[in-house]
Amino acid sequence: MPIGTTNEKINSSINHYTLYRTFERALAGCRAFHLGGSGIVVLVTPNRKPAADYKACAIAYLYQGIERDDWDHVGYACISATDKPERMKSEFDDRCSTRERAIVISETRNLPPVISVTADIFIDLDPINEDDLREACATVLKLNITAKQASRLLAFPRDLMLAALRRNSSAADAIRRLSSVSSIEPEGKPIEERPPRLENLHGYGAAKEWGLQLAKDLKSWQAGKLKWSDVDRGLLLSGPPGVGKTIFARALAETCGVNFVATSVVQWQATGHLGDLLKAMRAEFACAIDKAPSILLLDELDSVGDRNSFRGEYASYSIQVVNALLEALDGSANRDGLVVIGATNFPEKIDTAIRRSGRLDRHIKIGMPSSADRIVILSQMLEDPDFPDLSLLGPQTEGMSGADLARMVRDAKKRARREDRPITLADLISQLPPVIRIEGEYRHAVAVHEAGHALVGNALGLGQFVGVAVVHQINPRIEIQSSGGASFEFPAVHIRNEQRYRDEICLRLAGVAAERLILGSHSDGCGIGPTSDLAIATDLALQMETKAGMGARLHHFGKSAGWEDFGAQSAPWLMDRVEGILREEMARAEAIVAAHRPLLMTLTRELEEIGDVLPKRLDELRNEVASSGTISANNPNPPSGKEVLETRGSTRAPAEKEVRR
Repeated sequence: MPIGTTNEKINSSINHYTLYRTFERALAGCRAFHLGGSGIVVLVTPNRKPAADYKACAIAYLYQGIERDDWDHVGYACISATDKPERMKSEFDDRCSTRERAIVISETRNLPPVISVTADIFIDLDPINEDDLREACATVLKLNITAKQASRLLAFPRDLMLAALRRNSSAADAIRRLSSVSSIEPEGKPIEERPPRLENLHGYGAAKEWGLQLAKDLKSWQAGKLKWSDVDRGLLLSGPPGVGKTIFARALAETCGVNFVATSVVQWQATGHLGDLLKAMRAEFACAIDKAPSILLLDELDSVGDRNSFRGEYASYSIQVVNALLEALDGSANRDGLVVIGATNFPEKIDTAIRRSGRLDRHIKIGMPSSADRIVILSQMLEDPDFPDLSLLGPQTEGMSGADLARMVRDAKKRARREDRPITLADLISQLPPVIRIEGEYRHAVAVHEAGHALVGNALGLGQFVGVAVVHQINPRIEIQSSGGASFEFPAVHIRNEQRYRDEICLRLAGVAAERLILGSHSDGCGIGPTSDLAIATDLALQMETKAGMGARLHHFGKSAGWEDFGAQSAPWLMDRVEGILREEMARAEAIVAAHRPLLMTLTRELEEIGDVLPKRLDELRNEVASSGTISANNPNPPSGKEVLETRGSTRAPAEKEVRR
């Protein structure tokens, strides 16, 4: 499209013409100014290209068509990235601050505050592209060149490329002359990879919904239609390594069109002692606020710690770090336009004050992508929505995170490049990690265990049954992962009395009870790790005896629910009391699975063969067993709710149970 100026200097120079096209294209987005309205616009040059190169463009754009008597009403200024703040301010004051229409051409966005607050808008100038060069050649030299020739020419140093382009000479001649000089090589242009947009990500569930709503709210806030107090300003993202918490935050910033800052406590600590750390923390928040609207990602947030767990000589240091972070996050502080996202693998290790209202008051957990999500993720990474037979990789990539899939695609592409051919499905399959199949006796044991959880939970009426599953394979590169699990939902608010505690303990021990009944003994998976069935059941019994007044003693002692707070030696009666509760609830779980043994076996077979059982299918299996006359259908309708309790089988080598609530 031809440019909108008749300025002779612009129309007689390839250099000026191409720059003017980018100049005019950028200002077209500011419609009122482009049509002659008042305002001050800051244009930021690409890759710190000298601002002075655009001087002719500013003159042609601002002064064309106005009388000399009106020249004092318009102005422009060129600011270099190396200029001192005083020089920048002086240039702006002399040439722009009092003018009705002014353009500031700057090599940097880091301008003195007086310029930033006076400017109406900041716009990034695009680099010159193939269309710009083709249009310039056609207008200035009356020379038609192809897009491919334009791309070749732009790969050479700009000054030499401009010298080689002459009237009455073809583009092919210019390229030949440039290529014939041995010392000249085309300037390689690194492929610029923009962060993905949130709407194009898959496998993020509730986090994606939250992010898309935030994007709408930020636009409404910027348009003056929504108060900042009505915008979600904080989010805690949790999930296992590799699920894409950082990618989510970057994609969210891209969708929202806002500034993005990623930082962590580790980066702050690297600056020096405590004073340096606190200074770096405050500076990071201040910088993000200055460039608002911004999204600030606090990675590995659990490294800040919990003040209740600090002990020893470094406790004071750690407490000051947490307190400073709370101050920065505090909703009463002036942080309009700043959204903070905390990312962690261990949300339970974060100080509860960080998650209070006005701070990171919303918590969303990101899990591993589903089979369908994995296929879409692979398709996006391959940049080919029609890649043949990609769906075959769905089952084979089970247990792989987004990071695992990215590594697989990267290595597959490298293999294809070595052989100088397009990537194939065989390349992808060759990069699959060696998986451990969940089959045979091991699969049978996991199915028995998870069926026990599902059966006892339903028999107790403990919440709304969501489903139970056993995976087909696990990835040996992942230290701890789920081999199966049963899930229940509970009301957001419910009474947690002694019976409720005992029912939860009974549910946690149900997998062990089922294994003992069917297999004669249970595996060590029920007790490995702090989130295993036995660990949580013990913790619940310990809370009953030491926290909730539901045991032999009424008093409350210890600052948390762990044995390390007081030690068994300081309360010799405690171990026997906890053991007694566990034994009683184990006996109850054993009685339930024994009474429903036919249903337990039927459910086990379904999990072994199919891999998952949803509520509707469980009702069908129960009716089939009941109609056979071997067991009565006993399924109380539990209340629906939102709190989720999962019994997850986590595997290292044997099936390690990981239970989350």
